[in-house]
Amino acid sequence: MAELELARRFAMESQSRAIDECNDIDQLRQLTKKLLVAWYQQSDMTRHYGAQVMGLNLR
Repeated sequence: MAELELARRFAMESQSRAIDECNDIDQLRQLTKKLLVAWYQQSDMTRHYGAQVMGLNLR
């Protein structure tokens, strides 16, 4: 488990450095929008899964 966490932290650091090195504002805007969509999708999935676990119907 610790090895997976280390790999994820390494990937995050690598990607973070790539963002820091980017000077293209349009590329950064596109990335930000993609991350925003991914965050909302993750939030929706977490909400849906939590509701399922608790036996709630979210409609």
